[in-house]
Amino acid sequence: MTNARPETDIRLLALTDWISELTGDAGIILRRRPGGGRHEAWDVDGEAGRRWFLRADSAPPSVHEHYTLRREADIYRAVHSTGVPSPAVLGVHPELEAVLLERVDGDAAFARLDPAVQTRIIDDFAPWLARLHAADPADLDLAGLGPVTTIENAVRRELDIWESRLDATGVPDPTLTACFIWLRDHVPATGNTRPSLVQGDTGPGNFLHDGQRVTALLDFELAHLGDPMEDLAWVGTRNAQEPVPDFEQFLARYAEAAGVEPNRDRIRYHALFAELRIAVLGTERTGGEADLDAEHGNRLIYGTLHRRLTVEALAAAMGTSLPPVELAGLADTDDTRLFDAALHQMRNRIGPDLTDPYAARLLKGLARVVKYLREVDRARGTHTVAELDDLEALLGHRPTTVADGAADLLEGVRARKVAAVDLLAYAAGQAMRRTQLVGPAMGVLATRHLPSL
Repeated sequence: MTNARPETDIRLLALTDWISELTGDAGIILRRRPGGGRHEAWDVDGEAGRRWFLRADSAPPSVHEHYTLRREADIYRAVHSTGVPSPAVLGVHPELEAVLLERVDGDAAFARLDPAVQTRIIDDFAPWLARLHAADPADLDLAGLGPVTTIENAVRRELDIWESRLDATGVPDPTLTACFIWLRDHVPATGNTRPSLVQGDTGPGNFLHDGQRVTALLDFELAHLGDPMEDLAWVGTRNAQEPVPDFEQFLARYAEAAGVEPNRDRIRYHALFAELRIAVLGTERTGGEADLDAEHGNRLIYGTLHRRLTVEALAAAMGTSLPPVELAGLADTDDTRLFDAALHQMRNRIGPDLTDPYAARLLKGLARVVKYLREVDRARGTHTVAELDDLEALLGHRPTTVADGAADLLEGVRARKVAAVDLLAYAAGQAMRRTQLVGPAMGVLATRHLPSL
Protein backbone atom coordinates (compact mmCIF):
# COMPACT_ATOMS: atom_id res chain seq x y z
CA MET A 1 0.00 0.00 0.00
CA THR A 2 1.40 3.43 -0.95
CA ASN A 3 0.25 6.98 -1.47
CA ALA A 4 2.11 7.12 -4.79
CA ARG A 5 0.95 8.56 -8.08
CA PRO A 6 -0.05 5.96 -10.71
CA GLU A 7 2.96 6.65 -12.94
CA THR A 8 5.34 5.70 -10.12
CA ASP A 9 3.65 2.37 -9.33
CA ILE A 10 6.06 0.26 -11.38
CA ARG A 11 9.09 1.80 -9.64
CA LEU A 12 7.54 1.39 -6.21
CA LEU A 13 6.60 -2.22 -6.91
CA ALA A 14 10.22 -2.85 -7.87
CA LEU A 15 11.39 -1.20 -4.64
CA THR A 16 8.88 -3.17 -2.59
CA ASP A 17 10.06 -6.45 -4.13
CA TRP A 18 13.68 -5.50 -3.51
CA ILE A 19 13.03 -4.64 0.15
CA SER A 20 11.11 -7.88 0.64
CA GLU A 21 14.01 -9.88 -0.78
CA LEU A 22 16.55 -7.91 1.25
CA THR A 23 14.71 -8.25 4.56
CA GLY A 24 12.90 -11.54 4.08
CA ASP A 25 9.63 -9.76 4.87
CA ALA A 26 6.65 -10.35 2.59
CA GLY A 27 4.41 -7.68 4.13
CA ILE A 28 6.19 -4.51 3.05
CA ILE A 29 4.19 -1.25 3.12
CA LEU A 30 5.67 2.04 1.85
CA ARG A 31 4.40 5.43 3.05
CA ARG A 32 5.78 8.64 1.58
CA ARG A 33 6.93 11.19 4.12
CA PRO A 34 6.41 14.90 3.52
CA GLY A 35 9.62 16.69 2.72
CA GLY A 36 12.83 14.75 2.22
CA GLY A 37 14.72 17.53 0.43
CA ARG A 38 16.11 16.52 -2.97
CA HIS A 39 15.43 12.84 -2.25
CA GLU A 40 12.15 11.12 -1.50
CA ALA A 41 11.74 9.83 2.05
CA TRP A 42 9.65 6.71 2.75
CA ASP A 43 8.70 4.92 5.94
CA VAL A 44 8.87 1.17 5.39
CA ASP A 45 6.76 -1.08 7.61
CA GLY A 46 6.97 -4.85 7.63
CA GLU A 47 5.38 -7.68 9.52
CA ALA A 48 5.52 -8.03 13.32
CA GLY A 49 6.35 -4.35 13.79
CA ARG A 50 9.58 -4.38 11.76
CA ARG A 51 10.48 -0.91 10.42
CA TRP A 52 13.00 0.62 8.05
CA PHE A 53 13.62 3.90 6.24
CA LEU A 54 13.99 4.34 2.47
CA ARG A 55 15.65 7.19 0.59
CA ALA A 56 14.99 7.10 -3.14
CA ASP A 57 15.12 9.20 -6.29
CA SER A 58 12.35 9.11 -8.87
CA ALA A 59 14.92 9.38 -11.69
CA PRO A 60 18.62 8.66 -12.25
CA PRO A 61 21.00 11.45 -11.20
CA SER A 62 21.96 13.98 -13.85
CA VAL A 63 25.41 13.91 -15.43
CA HIS A 64 26.31 16.91 -13.25
CA GLU A 65 25.18 15.30 -9.99
CA HIS A 66 28.10 14.59 -7.69
CA TYR A 67 26.24 13.90 -4.45
CA THR A 68 24.35 10.68 -5.19
CA LEU A 69 22.52 8.34 -2.85
CA ARG A 70 25.10 5.64 -3.54
CA ARG A 71 27.85 8.01 -2.47
CA GLU A 72 25.87 8.92 0.64
CA ALA A 73 25.46 5.24 1.52
CA ASP A 74 29.26 4.85 1.60
CA ILE A 75 29.47 7.85 3.92
CA TYR A 76 26.78 6.46 6.23
CA ARG A 77 28.80 3.26 6.52
CA ALA A 78 31.95 5.23 7.36
CA VAL A 79 30.18 7.40 9.93
CA HIS A 80 28.60 4.34 11.53
CA SER A 81 32.05 2.78 11.91
CA THR A 82 33.28 5.76 13.98
CA GLY A 83 30.67 5.19 16.69
CA VAL A 84 28.87 8.44 15.88
CA PRO A 85 25.14 7.62 16.16
CA SER A 86 23.76 7.13 12.65
CA PRO A 87 21.52 4.64 10.82
CA ALA A 88 23.07 1.45 9.51
CA VAL A 89 22.90 0.88 5.75
CA LEU A 90 20.96 -2.31 5.00
CA GLY A 91 21.19 -2.23 1.24
CA VAL A 92 21.67 -0.21 -1.96
CA HIS A 93 19.45 -1.06 -4.92
CA PRO A 94 21.51 -2.54 -7.78
CA GLU A 95 19.83 -0.40 -10.45
CA LEU A 96 17.48 2.23 -8.99
CA GLU A 97 18.68 5.18 -6.92
CA ALA A 98 17.52 3.86 -3.55
CA VAL A 99 19.07 3.10 -0.17
CA LEU A 100 17.43 1.16 2.65
CA LEU A 101 18.45 2.31 6.12
CA GLU A 102 17.80 1.24 9.66
CA ARG A 103 14.98 3.29 11.16
CA VAL A 104 16.24 4.91 14.35
CA ASP A 105 13.88 6.02 17.09
CA GLY A 106 13.76 9.75 17.63
CA ASP A 107 12.24 13.01 16.46
CA ALA A 108 13.76 15.51 14.01
CA ALA A 109 11.50 18.37 15.18
CA PHE A 110 13.44 20.99 17.12
CA ALA A 111 11.97 24.48 16.80
CA ARG A 112 8.86 23.75 18.86
CA LEU A 113 10.79 22.37 21.85
CA ASP A 114 11.27 24.23 25.11
CA PRO A 115 14.58 26.17 25.06
CA ALA A 116 15.90 24.16 28.01
CA VAL A 117 15.29 20.94 26.09
CA GLN A 118 16.89 22.43 22.96
CA THR A 119 19.97 23.38 24.98
CA ARG A 120 20.27 19.88 26.41
CA ILE A 121 20.09 18.34 22.94
CA ILE A 122 22.57 20.79 21.37
CA ASP A 123 24.98 20.17 24.25
CA ASP A 124 24.83 16.48 23.34
CA PHE A 125 25.11 17.13 19.59
CA ALA A 126 28.30 19.23 19.72
CA PRO A 127 30.58 16.43 21.07
CA TRP A 128 29.31 14.00 18.44
CA LEU A 129 30.16 16.52 15.73
CA ALA A 130 33.63 16.92 17.27
CA ARG A 131 34.05 13.13 17.28
CA LEU A 132 33.15 12.96 13.59
CA HIS A 133 35.78 15.61 12.82
CA ALA A 134 38.40 13.81 14.92
CA ALA A 135 38.19 10.63 12.83
CA ASP A 136 41.04 10.37 10.33
CA PRO A 137 39.48 10.07 6.85
CA ALA A 138 42.47 7.94 5.79
CA ASP A 139 41.22 5.25 8.19
CA LEU A 140 37.71 5.27 6.70
CA ASP A 141 36.58 3.53 3.53
CA LEU A 142 35.95 6.74 1.59
CA ALA A 143 37.99 6.44 -1.58
CA GLY A 144 35.12 8.00 -3.53
CA LEU A 145 35.66 11.31 -1.74
CA GLY A 146 39.12 11.80 -3.26
CA PRO A 147 42.61 11.83 -1.77
CA VAL A 148 43.19 12.91 1.83
CA THR A 149 45.65 15.79 1.48
CA THR A 150 45.04 19.22 3.06
CA ILE A 151 42.07 21.34 4.06
CA GLU A 152 42.96 23.92 1.41
CA ASN A 153 42.99 21.31 -1.34
CA ALA A 154 39.66 19.93 -0.14
CA VAL A 155 38.06 23.38 -0.12
CA ARG A 156 39.28 24.12 -3.65
CA ARG A 157 37.92 20.77 -4.83
CA GLU A 158 34.48 21.69 -3.46
CA LEU A 159 34.70 25.07 -5.17
CA ASP A 160 35.41 23.29 -8.47
CA ILE A 161 32.40 21.00 -8.01
CA TRP A 162 29.91 23.73 -7.12
CA GLU A 163 31.09 26.29 -9.65
CA SER A 164 30.82 23.67 -12.40
CA ARG A 165 27.26 22.97 -11.26
CA LEU A 166 26.38 26.65 -11.52
CA ASP A 167 27.94 26.83 -14.99
CA ALA A 168 25.98 23.74 -16.06
CA THR A 169 22.66 25.48 -15.32
CA GLY A 170 23.31 28.01 -18.07
CA VAL A 171 21.60 30.64 -15.89
CA PRO A 172 23.56 33.92 -15.84
CA ASP A 173 23.99 34.92 -12.20
CA PRO A 174 26.59 37.64 -11.65
CA THR A 175 26.15 37.65 -7.87
CA LEU A 176 26.83 33.93 -7.41
CA THR A 177 29.73 34.06 -9.86
CA ALA A 178 31.23 36.99 -7.94
CA CYS A 179 30.89 34.97 -4.72
CA PHE A 180 32.83 32.07 -6.23
CA ILE A 181 35.61 34.41 -7.37
CA TRP A 182 35.82 35.93 -3.89
CA LEU A 183 35.92 32.49 -2.23
CA ARG A 184 38.71 31.32 -4.55
CA ASP A 185 40.72 34.45 -3.78
CA HIS A 186 40.30 34.02 -0.02
CA VAL A 187 40.62 30.29 0.75
CA PRO A 188 41.71 30.22 4.42
CA ALA A 189 45.38 29.37 4.94
CA THR A 190 45.51 26.17 7.01
CA GLY A 191 48.93 24.86 5.99
CA ASN A 192 49.33 21.10 5.85
CA THR A 193 46.43 20.40 8.19
CA ARG A 194 44.57 17.27 7.10
CA PRO A 195 40.87 17.62 6.31
CA SER A 196 38.05 16.07 8.30
CA LEU A 197 34.95 14.30 7.14
CA VAL A 198 32.38 17.07 7.43
CA GLN A 199 28.67 16.39 7.32
CA GLY A 200 27.58 19.52 5.47
CA ASP A 201 24.08 20.86 6.14
CA THR A 202 24.46 19.71 9.73
CA GLY A 203 22.44 20.86 12.72
CA PRO A 204 18.84 20.87 13.98
CA GLY A 205 16.50 19.17 11.56
CA ASN A 206 19.23 16.82 10.36
CA PHE A 207 19.57 14.79 13.52
CA LEU A 208 17.12 12.76 15.60
CA HIS A 209 16.72 13.15 19.35
CA ASP A 210 14.66 11.70 22.17
CA GLY A 211 14.28 14.96 24.08
CA GLN A 212 17.44 14.29 26.09
CA ARG A 213 20.13 13.30 23.65
CA VAL A 214 20.89 12.82 19.97
CA THR A 215 19.89 9.37 18.73
CA ALA A 216 21.23 9.69 15.16
CA LEU A 217 22.88 12.13 12.79
CA LEU A 218 21.03 12.14 9.47
CA ASP A 219 21.49 13.38 5.91
CA PHE A 220 25.08 13.02 4.72
CA GLU A 221 24.12 13.96 1.17
CA LEU A 222 26.55 16.90 1.06
CA ALA A 223 29.26 15.30 3.22
CA HIS A 224 32.83 15.60 1.96
CA LEU A 225 36.41 16.09 3.07
CA GLY A 226 36.95 19.62 4.26
CA ASP A 227 37.40 22.13 7.06
CA PRO A 228 35.66 21.22 10.34
CA MET A 229 34.85 24.91 10.73
CA GLU A 230 32.49 24.43 7.79
CA ASP A 231 30.14 22.29 9.87
CA LEU A 232 30.02 25.00 12.54
CA ALA A 233 29.04 27.42 9.79
CA TRP A 234 26.32 25.01 8.62
CA VAL A 235 24.81 24.99 12.11
CA GLY A 236 24.68 28.78 11.82
CA THR A 237 23.07 28.51 8.39
CA ARG A 238 20.45 26.06 9.61
CA ASN A 239 20.02 28.36 12.62
CA ALA A 240 17.98 30.65 10.35
CA GLN A 241 15.46 27.81 9.96
CA GLU A 242 15.87 25.94 13.25
CA PRO A 243 17.43 28.39 15.73
CA VAL A 244 19.58 27.00 18.51
CA PRO A 245 19.00 28.71 21.87
CA ASP A 246 22.54 30.07 22.11
CA PHE A 247 24.94 29.77 19.17
CA GLU A 248 27.89 30.98 21.26
CA GLN A 249 27.21 28.24 23.81
CA PHE A 250 27.18 25.69 21.00
CA LEU A 251 30.61 26.93 19.83
CA ALA A 252 31.92 26.72 23.40
CA ARG A 253 30.59 23.17 23.83
CA TYR A 254 32.21 22.14 20.54
CA ALA A 255 35.53 23.74 21.56
CA GLU A 256 35.45 21.86 24.86
CA ALA A 257 34.84 18.53 23.13
CA ALA A 258 37.23 19.08 20.20
CA GLY A 259 40.01 20.75 22.16
CA VAL A 260 40.18 23.38 19.41
CA GLU A 261 38.94 26.95 19.60
CA PRO A 262 36.64 27.75 16.65
CA ASN A 263 38.21 30.06 14.07
CA ARG A 264 35.63 32.77 13.43
CA ASP A 265 37.16 34.03 10.19
CA ARG A 266 36.95 30.52 8.75
CA ILE A 267 33.40 30.10 10.00
CA ARG A 268 32.41 33.34 8.23
CA TYR A 269 34.13 32.12 5.06
CA HIS A 270 32.28 28.80 5.16
CA ALA A 271 28.98 30.47 6.01
CA LEU A 272 29.20 32.16 2.62
CA PHE A 273 30.17 28.92 0.88
CA ALA A 274 27.32 27.05 2.60
CA GLU A 275 24.78 29.64 1.48
CA LEU A 276 26.29 29.63 -2.00
CA ARG A 277 25.74 25.87 -2.27
CA ILE A 278 22.08 26.32 -1.35
CA ALA A 279 21.75 29.11 -3.92
CA VAL A 280 23.26 26.88 -6.64
CA LEU A 281 20.82 24.09 -5.79
CA GLY A 282 17.99 26.61 -6.10
CA THR A 283 19.30 27.77 -9.48
CA GLU A 284 19.39 24.17 -10.69
CA ARG A 285 15.75 23.70 -9.73
CA THR A 286 14.52 26.88 -11.40
CA GLY A 287 16.73 26.56 -14.47
CA GLY A 288 15.92 22.97 -15.33
CA GLU A 289 12.82 21.24 -16.59
CA ALA A 290 9.79 22.04 -14.45
CA ASP A 291 8.83 19.38 -11.93
CA LEU A 292 5.09 19.95 -11.63
CA ASP A 293 4.79 17.75 -8.55
CA ALA A 294 7.58 19.47 -6.60
CA GLU A 295 6.86 21.28 -3.33
CA HIS A 296 7.07 24.70 -4.97
CA GLY A 297 5.94 26.61 -1.91
CA ASN A 298 8.86 25.28 0.13
CA ARG A 299 11.30 26.01 -2.65
CA LEU A 300 9.94 29.53 -2.92
CA ILE A 301 10.31 30.49 0.73
CA TYR A 302 13.62 28.76 1.41
CA GLY A 303 15.11 29.92 -1.88
CA THR A 304 14.23 33.50 -0.97
CA LEU A 305 15.56 33.11 2.57
CA HIS A 306 18.91 31.69 1.51
CA ARG A 307 19.39 34.13 -1.35
CA ARG A 308 19.16 36.95 1.18
CA LEU A 309 21.45 35.09 3.59
CA THR A 310 23.98 34.59 0.78
CA VAL A 311 24.22 38.35 0.36
CA GLU A 312 24.41 38.89 4.12
CA ALA A 313 27.13 36.23 4.40
CA LEU A 314 29.14 37.84 1.61
CA ALA A 315 29.10 41.18 3.41
CA ALA A 316 30.07 39.51 6.71
CA ALA A 317 32.92 37.55 5.11
CA MET A 318 34.28 40.76 3.56
CA GLY A 319 33.93 42.61 6.86
CA THR A 320 31.55 45.24 5.52
CA SER A 321 27.92 46.23 5.95
CA LEU A 322 25.07 45.88 3.50
CA PRO A 323 23.82 49.15 2.05
CA PRO A 324 20.21 50.04 2.91
CA VAL A 325 17.54 49.17 0.35
CA GLU A 326 14.54 51.43 -0.21
CA LEU A 327 11.49 49.37 -1.13
CA ALA A 328 8.50 50.70 -3.06
CA GLY A 329 5.10 50.35 -1.48
CA LEU A 330 2.66 47.74 -2.82
CA ALA A 331 -1.00 48.46 -3.53
CA ASP A 332 -4.09 46.28 -3.92
CA THR A 333 -5.43 45.70 -7.43
CA ASP A 334 -8.78 44.57 -8.77
CA ASP A 335 -7.53 40.97 -8.56
CA THR A 336 -6.36 41.07 -4.93
CA ARG A 337 -9.77 39.89 -3.72
CA LEU A 338 -9.52 36.81 -5.96
CA PHE A 339 -6.22 35.82 -4.38
CA ASP A 340 -7.74 36.40 -0.93
CA ALA A 341 -10.72 34.21 -1.80
CA ALA A 342 -8.47 31.41 -3.04
CA LEU A 343 -6.41 31.53 0.16
CA HIS A 344 -9.56 31.56 2.30
CA GLN A 345 -10.96 28.49 0.58
CA MET A 346 -7.67 26.61 0.78
CA ARG A 347 -7.35 27.31 4.49
CA ASN A 348 -10.96 26.97 5.63
CA ARG A 349 -12.73 24.76 3.09
CA ILE A 350 -10.21 22.37 1.52
CA GLY A 351 -7.53 21.98 4.18
CA PRO A 352 -9.72 20.76 7.06
CA ASP A 353 -10.97 17.82 4.95
CA LEU A 354 -7.54 16.53 3.96
CA THR A 355 -6.37 13.47 5.88
CA ASP A 356 -3.32 12.59 3.77
CA PRO A 357 -0.32 14.43 5.33
CA TYR A 358 1.48 14.54 1.99
CA ALA A 359 -1.51 16.18 0.27
CA ALA A 360 -1.89 18.58 3.21
CA ARG A 361 1.74 19.62 2.84
CA LEU A 362 1.27 20.20 -0.89
CA LEU A 363 -1.79 22.36 -0.17
CA LYS A 364 0.20 24.43 2.30
CA GLY A 365 2.85 24.91 -0.38
CA LEU A 366 0.25 25.98 -2.93
CA ALA A 367 -1.07 28.57 -0.48
CA ARG A 368 2.46 29.98 -0.24
CA VAL A 369 2.64 30.23 -4.01
CA VAL A 370 -0.70 32.05 -4.14
CA LYS A 371 0.47 34.50 -1.45
CA TYR A 372 3.55 35.23 -3.53
CA LEU A 373 1.55 35.74 -6.73
CA ARG A 374 -0.76 38.07 -4.82
CA GLU A 375 2.22 40.29 -3.95
CA VAL A 376 3.62 40.14 -7.50
CA ASP A 377 0.27 41.46 -8.72
CA ARG A 378 0.33 44.20 -6.09
CA ALA A 379 3.89 45.23 -7.05
CA ARG A 380 2.72 46.16 -10.59
CA GLY A 381 6.18 45.84 -12.11
CA THR A 382 7.89 48.32 -9.77
CA HIS A 383 10.58 45.78 -8.90
CA THR A 384 11.64 45.41 -12.53
CA VAL A 385 12.14 49.17 -12.79
CA ALA A 386 14.18 49.18 -9.56
CA GLU A 387 16.43 46.37 -10.78
CA LEU A 388 17.00 48.14 -14.08
CA ASP A 389 17.98 51.24 -12.09
CA ASP A 390 20.53 49.20 -10.10
CA LEU A 391 21.93 47.61 -13.25
CA GLU A 392 22.28 51.00 -14.89
CA ALA A 393 24.26 52.26 -11.91
CA LEU A 394 26.67 49.32 -12.21
CA LEU A 395 26.98 49.12 -15.98
CA GLY A 396 26.94 52.80 -16.93
CA HIS A 397 24.10 52.19 -19.38
CA ARG A 398 20.48 51.12 -19.01
CA PRO A 399 19.85 47.61 -20.34
CA THR A 400 16.70 46.93 -22.34
CA THR A 401 15.72 44.04 -20.06
CA VAL A 402 16.81 42.64 -16.71
CA ALA A 403 18.09 39.50 -18.49
CA ASP A 404 20.24 41.62 -20.82
CA GLY A 405 21.61 43.55 -17.87
CA ALA A 406 22.43 40.37 -15.93
CA ALA A 407 24.30 38.98 -18.94
CA ASP A 408 26.33 42.21 -19.31
CA LEU A 409 27.08 42.27 -15.59
CA LEU A 410 28.16 38.62 -15.62
CA GLU A 411 30.64 39.43 -18.37
CA GLY A 412 32.08 42.23 -16.23
CA VAL A 413 32.35 39.95 -13.20
CA ARG A 414 34.12 37.19 -15.13
CA ALA A 415 36.54 39.75 -16.57
CA ARG A 416 37.14 40.97 -12.98
CA LYS A 417 36.03 44.46 -13.92
CA VAL A 418 33.25 44.21 -11.31
CA ALA A 419 34.21 42.76 -7.92
CA ALA A 420 31.99 41.20 -5.27
CA VAL A 421 32.11 44.35 -3.14
CA ASP A 422 30.86 46.38 -6.10
CA LEU A 423 27.82 44.11 -6.39
CA LEU A 424 26.62 44.40 -2.82
CA ALA A 425 24.06 47.17 -3.41
CA TYR A 426 22.68 45.41 -6.49
CA ALA A 427 22.55 42.00 -4.77
CA ALA A 428 20.99 43.44 -1.62
CA GLY A 429 18.31 45.17 -3.69
CA GLN A 430 17.49 41.94 -5.51
CA ALA A 431 17.29 39.96 -2.26
CA MET A 432 15.19 42.48 -0.34
CA ARG A 433 12.72 43.04 -3.17
CA ARG A 434 12.28 39.29 -3.48
CA THR A 435 11.76 39.07 0.28
CA GLN A 436 9.10 41.78 0.05
CA LEU A 437 7.16 39.64 -2.44
CA VAL A 438 7.62 36.29 -0.71
CA GLY A 439 7.53 37.67 2.84
CA PRO A 440 3.81 37.02 3.47
CA ALA A 441 4.38 33.35 2.61
CA MET A 442 7.58 33.13 4.68
CA GLY A 443 6.25 34.14 8.06
CA VAL A 444 9.03 34.41 10.65
CA LEU A 445 11.63 33.28 8.09
CA ALA A 446 11.40 36.72 6.49
CA THR A 447 13.19 38.19 9.54
CA ARG A 448 15.72 35.42 10.31
CA HIS A 449 19.47 36.03 9.99
CA LEU A 450 22.76 34.20 10.40
CA PRO A 451 24.37 34.32 13.86
CA SER A 452 26.61 37.30 14.46
CA LEU A 453 30.27 36.30 14.64
